[in-house]
Amino acid sequence: MTSPSPTARRTRLRRRTALALAAAATAALTLSACGTDTKANTPATRAGSGNAAAAKADTVALLDDTTLAVPGDKPSALFFFSVGCGECAGGAKSLDKAAQAFDKAGKKANFLAVDMDPNESKQTIMQFLDYIKAPALPATIDKGAALSQRYQVAALSTLIVVAPQGKVTYRATDPSADQIQDALKKAGA
Repeated sequence: MTSPSPTARRTRLRRRTALALAAAATAALTLSACGTDTKANTPATRAGSGNAAAAKADTVALLDDTTLAVPGDKPSALFFFSVGCGECAGGAKSLDKAAQAFDKAGKKANFLAVDMDPNESKQTIMQFLDYIKAPALPATIDKGAALSQRYQVAALSTLIVVAPQGKVTYRATDPSADQIQDALKKAGA
């Protein structure tokens, strides 16, 4: 039996190295596609982001062809997601649970799911909301990344609470419904 030639060994080594690098790059991109921070950032450390232009409200077109002013006259909870982000389903469910709890208690706040992928269709997003059992959750497509840029949101599964004055008072990745409600109460709801 003969051993492989040095050229064949080098070729195999290069191929293995290339595959290992490709696998590492794929893993890094996959892990960064959805936010992985499970702790809420304190308002003191992150509340300043997105506040420079926050005095003016944006009128956002919703998927149901209505509009919503953000920040508006009451605190707003905005959850940034994409249909293709598996981790985002839990955060969107939490937002819907918080919205239902506020509605049941007669408390006032805006709730908005913001799709960060401008290529996802209205129908696809509505199917996603039906799938997670949140068909009544107000949603919009962040065309031109207007909301993402205004509030400096770069990662999927990010939730922010914006006070009526326009200040971001809370920022977290995939918070629970209780955490969302508490943050809205602190913002004046």
